[in-house]
Amino acid sequence: MKWNRNMVLVATSMVIGLISGILRPRFLAEHAYADLIASLQHFSAAFDDQSIGISAFFAAILRYGRPLLLIWACATLPKARFAALLVLYLRAMALGFSATMMVRAFGGSGFAAALALYGLQNLIIMPIYACTAYFIIQKHGGFDLKLGGIGLVAVIAASMTEAYVSPMLLAMIWR
Repeated sequence: MKWNRNMVLVATSMVIGLISGILRPRFLAEHAYADLIASLQHFSAAFDDQSIGISAFFAAILRYGRPLLLIWACATLPKARFAALLVLYLRAMALGFSATMMVRAFGGSGFAAALALYGLQNLIIMPIYACTAYFIIQKHGGFDLKLGGIGLVAVIAASMTEAYVSPMLLAMIWR
């Protein structure tokens, strides 16, 4: 596979977003940082692996479906390239920030918890976001029904992973 300019733009957007998210906690006000750490520690103390279920599944569908819908909606914009890249950047930044906060709150076990909470489903969904954005940028807009179907399956798979697999993995880590 030969990299072209649009592939580089998509990859760069995601990498810069991830790095921005990782560095973001350094720029938080001390009280905001302390509040976030306290919130994460409260979450871990109150975590119950029985919290998996259909409501978590539907919440995850919204969480993973919205960025995909935004990327698809970018196809209708005159500057589809920039809008799609912005969505990728923001999604990667949120992932980097969340994982960094888990590591800062819990150290080594936070790294394992971040992998359990964010790893599997993002391995499923982030490539779909990237491919969809690339297609929209490459074709200068437009929507591909086949890619849309793949995206829908990926959203469902990522949501099932978050709702049912991640809590079980997290329970094993925090026991």
